[in-house]
Amino acid sequence: MAVSRWIIGIILTGSLIWLVDIFVGWRYVWESWRLVSVIVVQKFLLLFALSHAIRAWRIYLFKSQSLGLGYGLTIKLSLVHQSLNNLLPMRLGEASYPLLMRRYSSVSLMDATFDLLWLRVLDFIVMGSLSIFVVMSYASPPLATAAMFVFLVGGCAVLSWARFVSAGTQPSIGNQVTMMSVLRRLGGRGPSTMGRLCLLLVLTICAWAAKIAAIVILAAALTDLPWLTLIGGIVAGEVSGVLPVHGIAGAGTYEAAFVAGAIAGGDAFDKLLLTSVSVHVFVISTTCLLALFSLPLGGHRTQV
Repeated sequence: MAVSRWIIGIILTGSLIWLVDIFVGWRYVWESWRLVSVIVVQKFLLLFALSHAIRAWRIYLFKSQSLGLGYGLTIKLSLVHQSLNNLLPMRLGEASYPLLMRRYSSVSLMDATFDLLWLRVLDFIVMGSLSIFVVMSYASPPLATAAMFVFLVGGCAVLSWARFVSAGTQPSIGNQVTMMSVLRRLGGRGPSTMGRLCLLLVLTICAWAAKIAAIVILAAALTDLPWLTLIGGIVAGEVSGVLPVHGIAGAGTYEAAFVAGAIAGGDAFDKLLLTSVSVHVFVISTTCLLALFSLPLGGHRTQV
């Protein structure tokens, strides 16, 4: 299974390299970076780093603080996890989160996996609502805004139910015992109060808002594409990161999703492909660079 995932990842990456070479030319990708001024890069780095700081703060408030892990160590844990998740194909990097949490605390791999699942559901709610907004904005911005808030509120209500209802559910007999016990354990790993759940949702919104704003500022300096087109492509590209199938470092799937999300703007395929590749390279390299800088951050390991 692992070998087949790597093969698929290599095929997707190779396909991207071939398509860019045919429709755009890699020389134009490198030359497009000359359009980015130092001021734009500084704004991008500031907002991008802020998004990761908020993301780490979310983990810290959710679990790290109660496990005795400092915020500095949580930043390193979060950035290393994000880097591996971006670089490895087929979501293999997700496994680094429970492994890192297990290394630095007494939490079990299963509980850490449930914690990650809660965070990913929060990400899905925020990005799902934003995706709805972008798609519906082409027809009716007011209706798109209303639909976005309905999705957010509905998602929060579902999470609240999962936390407070499933935690008190009694296991049934037969084949449902295992399923209900897993559901109860998942509910038990959720936020302890409704206020904390809302806080985590707000932090998730802020983290994604900062990241998308950073990428939009960068992309706007690389191309003359309309803002709504850029946001549509960027949101689609970021959402592609949660898919079970993607190439090495997201190569291929990110660009395909970016083009699909931005094509409604009616712009040429080669321009969308050029922008998606340039943005993707910036995002991946910056995430890895931040992770490298976070490695000296220390912390202690809780005794098991």
